[in-house]
Formats: sequence, C-alpha cells, structure tokens
Amino acid sequence: MSASVKILIEGYTNANEVGETGEEKTQPTITLVRDGDTVMVVDPGIMNSQQDLIDKLAEENLTVDDVNIVCITHSHIDHYRNIGMFPNAKVLEYFGVWEKNSVENWQEQFSPDIQILRTPGHDKTDITLFVTTGPDSESPGVVAICGDVFWKENYPAEPKDDSLASNPVELGHSREMVLKMSDWIIPGHGPMYKAEKIQMPEDEGRSKIAKKEEPKPIGVCKRCHRSMNRRDRCLCRPWLCHNCCECGLDCDLCGCSHKKELQ
Repeated sequence: MSASVKILIEGYTNANEVGETGEEKTQPTITLVRDGDTVMVVDPGIMNSQQDLIDKLAEENLTVDDVNIVCITHSHIDHYRNIGMFPNAKVLEYFGVWEKNSVENWQEQFSPDIQILRTPGHDKTDITLFVTTGPDSESPGVVAICGDVFWKENYPAEPKDDSLASNPVELGHSREMVLKMSDWIIPGHGPMYKAEKIQMPEDEGRSKIAKKEEPKPIGVCKRCHRSMNRRDRCLCRPWLCHNCCECGLDCDLCGCSHKKELQ
C-alpha cells in the first residue's frame, strides 16, 4: 500500500503584505504522512490553539498518542512550536532522529515511500520529504513537503526575494531539485499545488551556462541520485555532488560552497 499525504491545517503568511498592514501573521502548513507503520506529523508549529490540530487528527481517527514521528522541515520556531504535543513520537529533523535523550542518523530512504533530502538555502537546517503516493490518491505521484524552500505558490518569486534566506544561491539549487523531483509541492505556508505551475527564473549567469554544451555524466550522486559530470562532483567527496557536499566555506580542497556561487 502506497503512502498517503493529508494537509491537516493549511498555513498562511502575510509576509508579502506586512508593509501595508503593519502586522505580520503566519502559520505553517501542518501535514499528516502515513507509510506502513509510520504516522508522521510535519511542522506542528505556531497555531491559534493546539485543539485545532487535535480536532484535525480526530477526523483521521487519530490521537496525539498515535503519532510516532514528528518532523520539522527546518529550525524556525513557527514550524516546530508544538512538537511537545506528541508524547510517543520521535522527532525527525536535520541533525537526526531523536528519541528522548538519544539521537541517531536518519536514512535518506526513511521508509518505503518516504525519501529525505537536505535542501538548504532558506535555512541551513532545511530538509524536504519526498513522499510517493498511489494512483488513487488525490495527489498521485511524488509530493514534496519542503517547508520554506517555497513559502507558498509563486512566493517568494525568486530566491533572492526570500528576506530570511541564509544562502539564496543554495536556495536556488534546492528549489530546482524540488521542482525536478516532485509532482506536487506542499509549501511552508500555503496549500498544495502542482510542481509545474512554477517556472524557475534564470539569472544571466545561469542562462549563459545553459547555452553551453553540458559535460558528459560520470556517475550518480549517492545522496540525491542525480547524474553528475566533472563540474558537479565534489573533489573531497567524489560520491557526492556540490549540492549535497557538506564541506564548509573553509574547505580548501573541494571549495564546493564557493563553486555554487559561480553556477
């Protein structure tokens, strides 16, 4: 049986209008994911009342005790404020899977139909869940639950317009990957939408690169499974591409973080 995805509470943000209203209001989109024995709530953050979420779970014949995984897409409090609601749940986040006072690394293939990839840019701790649903689902195919990689459909229009982005260049790469890998997107603060509705803007530098003949593939990244050419491959971790390289700006060998600025 394929995984299922259900938005429990649809999020919102008026960040693009706050200059006019003078008061910012926000709430994350809170999603329920089921895959086999996994019962996961994603981004139980800021909301008017915890009872709102309890009531939505009840509509799915669930209680807070039934949830065994709570996932936060990134470490901004509007996305994780209420993780303590679920007494029996492990917490899945960028740094690992937490159970009480212990933590272990998560596997990229978290369950048969849930894949996790790091998608930095809005925040260093961004992760995206890629959930494969069945043909009878309301959203058949791959659903990307990506937090604030996209706040909502068509907003921010470009990575540089994300006023909270830790690295707009990385965010651009993450957006491109999410769009290529998914059929549907659940953004951080809005309803689900079809991935093809957004056209990625190209800056002048990327347009010039696109016109050149692409180098031949030499392998596949072991983390995101995308084809790599010599320009894409990390020198000190040749099994990873630049997007998945974990080296910092101070790495003198590969310089992946620097090279991203040139792509």
